[in-house]
Amino acid sequence: MRGFVPALLAAAALAAGEAAAVEFGIDEEAFYPEGPTVVNGALYWAEMPAHRIRRYENGNTITMWSRPGCGPTSIKPDGRGGFWILCHLAHRVLRVNARFEEVREFANDGAGHDLVYPNDATTDEQGQIYLTSSGVFDLRAPATGAVFFIDLHDHVTRLVSGLRYANGVHLDRKRSRLFIGEHLARRVHVAQVLQPGKIGPLKLFFDLNASPALRHHEYPLAGPDGMLLRPDGRLLVAEYGAGRVLVLSPAGSLLKTIPVPMQFVTNFADYGEHGVVVVGAFENDALPMRGRVISLPE
Repeated sequence: MRGFVPALLAAAALAAGEAAAVEFGIDEEAFYPEGPTVVNGALYWAEMPAHRIRRYENGNTITMWSRPGCGPTSIKPDGRGGFWILCHLAHRVLRVNARFEEVREFANDGAGHDLVYPNDATTDEQGQIYLTSSGVFDLRAPATGAVFFIDLHDHVTRLVSGLRYANGVHLDRKRSRLFIGEHLARRVHVAQVLQPGKIGPLKLFFDLNASPALRHHEYPLAGPDGMLLRPDGRLLVAEYGAGRVLVLSPAGSLLKTIPVPMQFVTNFADYGEHGVVVVGAFENDALPMRGRVISLPE
């Protein structure tokens, strides 16, 4: 889709069986927004083509940080008052302090495994980070996607490899599980977190290919992107390229799909009383890659 109108999301709600009245707590223009997070009442998100981090608070949006060539796709709190920033285009992960001054930069795990196109991230209670290293976004590319972990001592460990474009990742803190999206294989996996930085074997949680309701989409590279676990155990999955959100049961079955106006929907954040924040872009093949940051009350 190339633009945004409130009526479109209202129609999407009707199609999903929701109430007709839709009000937006947040409705902000953005450029390919990804990887949002909420810290101390403020909403942050990354804008890859603009090479910047934005913050929304009390109705005002400002730029907090920028670095040419970074191409950020995620921002998460580091548990020390600062943030993790994933520089997708620069193949780097940064740790910055509360003033967004750069503290550390990571390019590999020290064992010969590079952070190739770091994409999405999730953190535990201490601010230790699990992140995806995607590989090349091409159906013909080898399966080089991986998942890495960085602890409080800035030690980097590779946990998973051999994924066909590792994309969304989300930590279920309550049940000690890690959800991982294998975008180009159109699968969502889950693994038990045995201890911080150590997980059990991947198990298939949901296969988009196996669901008749999800087989029809125009974009050949459509697949699972960001995820968000709700308090009742439902898992929201952004289906990038298909302009919809998948709502999965705690057992991994498809409950429903919710159309959204951004075809390239990327991710979510829980913004408390403001509702669930949904971010994404209307186009991914031409600058400036206009998108939207919206929230819907639950």
